[in-house]
Amino acid sequence: MKTKTLLLLLLLFGFSVYRVYAQTLPKGAVIGFHTLTITLNPDATMNQVLDFFASKYIPAAEKNFPGTKMYLLSGDRGENKSKVALMEVFESVQIRDRYYPAPDKSSPEAEAATAKMQDSLGDMNKLVVGYTDSYTDWVIK
Repeated sequence: MKTKTLLLLLLLFGFSVYRVYAQTLPKGAVIGFHTLTITLNPDATMNQVLDFFASKYIPAAEKNFPGTKMYLLSGDRGENKSKVALMEVFESVQIRDRYYPAPDKSSPEAEAATAKMQDSLGDMNKLVVGYTDSYTDWVIK
């Protein structure tokens, strides 16, 4: 019995180490940090906006933009305390450039992917009057 328990614990430990390793960022990946300044509709709350990003927008974006992964961030300390940000991870510069070939320019492929997300984007319009987006893309070296 002790041997089986020890074996199970070692197996679980090995799996958790694999999961941590699998989440590393490879050299050449691009991380875009988008700091958002959001103006809410009068009847919306920031918690509703955060829930929208986490449950609707991010899953739709990851589905329609293959080669990307997105994370929702909330400022805790420093210059952007209490702000919301999106971290978009592109597998490579080539993937990023496939969707955004130049700063503030979307490719036809990105525009088609965005069109598929109109249901999600429409939901955002119910919560947000407008927003500004300040971003920087960082390449893992």
